[in-house]
Amino acid sequence: MKKILLLSSIFLIVISFAANAQQSSCAFKLQEAENLYESGILDSIPSLLRNCINNKGFDQEELSRAYKLLVLTYLFEDYQEMAELTMLKFLKEFPEYELKPTDPIEFKYLHNSYQTIPTFSVGLILGGNYSYARIIEPYYESGLEEYDGRYSAALNFQGGLQLIKYINDQIDINLDIIYTLRSFDYTMKQLEYDITYTENQSLLSFPISATYDFKFKMLEPFVRIGVNTDYLLNATADFTRDVNIKESGYDITRDRNPLNISALVGGGIKYNIKMGYLMIDFRYHFSFMNLVNDDYRYTDSNGNDIKYANFNYIDDDFTLNNFYFSFGYVYSFYKTKRNK
Repeated sequence: MKKILLLSSIFLIVISFAANAQQSSCAFKLQEAENLYESGILDSIPSLLRNCINNKGFDQEELSRAYKLLVLTYLFEDYQEMAELTMLKFLKEFPEYELKPTDPIEFKYLHNSYQTIPTFSVGLILGGNYSYARIIEPYYESGLEEYDGRYSAALNFQGGLQLIKYINDQIDINLDIIYTLRSFDYTMKQLEYDITYTENQSLLSFPISATYDFKFKMLEPFVRIGVNTDYLLNATADFTRDVNIKESGYDITRDRNPLNISALVGGGIKYNIKMGYLMIDFRYHFSFMNLVNDDYRYTDSNGNDIKYANFNYIDDDFTLNNFYFSFGYVYSFYKTKRNK
């Protein structure tokens, strides 16, 4: 066992030494190639750099310099096809490259003849939400004058996947697939009883939206508008009447309509990083649809008047509006094409 560990350690040391030696050798070759270019000796530059490029002997900064040097070498030797092929490889490796004032005019001209744009992006988002009930029509056990039910928002969480298709530099279409947990509280006093009710829902949300970006280099504020579809997976309720009668995890999934559609508006800010961006996103969903299934307002599926008898609780007709805040990471996939 000791011999195996010793041999493994020696092997790792040799591999590490060889990699460092190759990197050092490639850095020397790059410097030599740049000196040859300054001297006007171009013929041997491709052979000096090609092996290090193919065997990943350069770090990212050196690789950028090597590609640019090859492009210029081919241009000056009038190998236009090789210059274009090398530029395509350069843009594939560095799709977000921004021209510098020190870049030669020949390199800038060829670079500007291509367009590198993100074709689509994939992101992960995670955050919290607050749900605000909006009463459409109140329902009550006794006279309306005794109804004083009050809804309040509760914090819950969501996370999911974001798919983005780019229309142009500033407009893109987003399709999200989000697993959402949401909650709200309800309190009322009726027939001399204090009733407390907390509802918890789990659902899949499918928001489709368009965003418009305002370009400010690293930071990009954006606005969003779209429509959201929710599919309810599960709903439970916790009931309390005064302090004597309690029930937790009461299954009310059948009491809710499974589909809900809402309009959404929002905005946020993107922070550009290599091959993507970090994001803070705020959204508000305004629901149009009643969540309550009328068939089970007073009874369960067996006709038992359970909720009415035990808790003096009856569902109002209501919708849920939701405020979401999320943090996300988005990775972009690029495509390079020649300008017409």
